[in-house]
Amino acid sequence: MRGSTPVITPAAEDAARTRLLDAMRRPVRTPRRPARRLAWRVAVAGALAVAVGVALPLTRDLEIDPGPVNVGPMADVRELGERAARAAETEPAAAVRADQWLYVKQLQAPPLDAQGMGVDLGKRITWEQWTSVDGRSVAWYEKNGKLLIQGTHPGIGEADLVKQPVTPEALLARIDVALARVLFIGGEEPEPKEERLFQAIYQLMGEQALSPAVRAALFRALPTIAGVSVGRDAVDAAGRRGVAFSYTGGWARYDLILNPDDYSFLGTYGISVRDRTFHGLFDRTSPDEDLGSASVDAGTPLTLSARIEATAVDTPGERP
Repeated sequence: MRGSTPVITPAAEDAARTRLLDAMRRPVRTPRRPARRLAWRVAVAGALAVAVGVALPLTRDLEIDPGPVNVGPMADVRELGERAARAAETEPAAAVRADQWLYVKQLQAPPLDAQGMGVDLGKRITWEQWTSVDGRSVAWYEKNGKLLIQGTHPGIGEADLVKQPVTPEALLARIDVALARVLFIGGEEPEPKEERLFQAIYQLMGEQALSPAVRAALFRALPTIAGVSVGRDAVDAAGRRGVAFSYTGGWARYDLILNPDDYSFLGTYGISVRDRTFHGLFDRTSPDEDLGSASVDAGTPLTLSARIEATAVDTPGERP
């Protein structure tokens, strides 16, 4: 039942991390335009199967660093939020026009099956996505090569968030209003408010071109959401280690992974912490295809990503 004690044990968590690190050392495959099959609940409402980031343009070395991370003394997640916010405030504002799109390229562990409930830690694919600077539209290539453009989640963008006051409290309130307009289908109940707020911030910072002031306010907002803590040994899809904002909800835990030195974005990781069954699923790349229901066991890796590029372009589908 919702709210029950997570069933994943420390031993299972350690085993999952060991599998992840072992997978990092294997050769990876990177097809250019993979088919991306995701459950509606996973892709839109909360499994966070998209990368997140904090700056543009952004390119990073993808060599694996298996060493431990030393983030220095850190009292709690509020201190992480403040450090990340101060780092964001020192960054120059990106020269992005209101009519442009943010191109994001990332490495991902691909879905295990058509329903997208779980990922294969031993493989990598590339994923490209474009989000309009106004935050209203998102685009990607379907497996047939056609560019698909649709609305975004949570349906709010920089133009809405940058209005005064740009404070953690004000931004959370605006996001909450936007989330109230999200429809839930397939018989699934909305997740708790705290979980949906974390998910929305996760997606906003990964898919949209946000100003330093907005990013700083969002970093300070994250620690105020119940369930968010510090993750000190997170690993992204490129094998880079970092410190994370970690959220544990009723059935899953997700890590928003940052560079421990400058708090720039690295990637994401998610793992289920209890069994769950989803209903009313469909293929994101073929919405008319009914995938029925799917079950996820505790300890299943749900998402693994590494952001390798983020650049403003003039049109959706354009590559730098």
